Amino acid sequence: MRTPMSDLEAFYDGEMGTLVAHIVAEKLRQAWGEAKGLRVAGFGHAAPFLSPFTAAERLVSLVPQGMGVRAGGDVPSCLVADHHWPLPDASIDRLVLIHGLEEVSGPRRLMREAWRVLADDGLLIVAAANRRGPWSLVETSPFAAGRPYSRRQLDRLLGDCLFQPTAHATALHFPPVASSALLRLAKTWERLGSSVEGLGWFFLPNLAGLNLVEARKSTAVPIRGSKAEVFRPGILAPNPAAGMRAHGRDAGYQARDKRNSAASDRRFANSPLPGGKARGASEPERP
Repeated sequence: MRTPMSDLEAFYDGEMGTLVAHIVAEKLRQAWGEAKGLRVAGFGHAAPFLSPFTAAERLVSLVPQGMGVRAGGDVPSCLVADHHWPLPDASIDRLVLIHGLEEVSGPRRLMREAWRVLADDGLLIVAAANRRGPWSLVETSPFAAGRPYSRRQLDRLLGDCLFQPTAHATALHFPPVASSALLRLAKTWERLGSSVEGLGWFFLPNLAGLNLVEARKSTAVPIRGSKAEVFRPGILAPNPAAGMRAHGRDAGYQARDKRNSAASDRRFANSPLPGGKARGASEPERP
């Protein structure tokens, strides 16, 4: 079950939601600029974050059916199934997933569909709630819905689904408290969090509200563990151990067949013929 569009719009129309959209959109702008001449799409509730890409050749927001969509808006939107998008293969240059991964029933199938529509040199940014961050614990936040992800979990999911992670970032370092005084300090929190992030998270835990991972479409690593997988190594390749087992079984079958054949020959030789003589018995020579 997905968060309804009415709840998401109520959050992003408020003071905190407006600030969140501005901060995340700025992260996307730093990554891809204005995406001039590129085909850009978002999946989930991506419309509030696609404002930097005004120079894109094409811009569309793909909204899951269970979420709903409101007509109008600055970004063209359409309802789609989670795992079946009305887009041709390799038709998108840049793809953003936000409020789209956490509540999906099949994450690998979703990533497979994202892989399908991306161009060969396409880039993907996945923005998912951080499982260690406070934003995934406060029910008034839309990032508390569904399953949050750590950075390592996102990297593993992308790697298993034919994507190569190329960059990481975090956002929403300020607490999810609807206080005007705290919100005025939010940008300072973000600058401080970005500075700490630049030093690495080896000694400090990642307590940001949002993990962002940029990944490039790849064909070098096969998808695993999904119904959409094709030609996984090992399916068609010969297995030496299996070959030895098959050879052992064949040898056993041959020995058994020889024993059965010999026993059948003996029974056949000893069975009487019409007239009382045994099969194979030699008749005495006549004078």
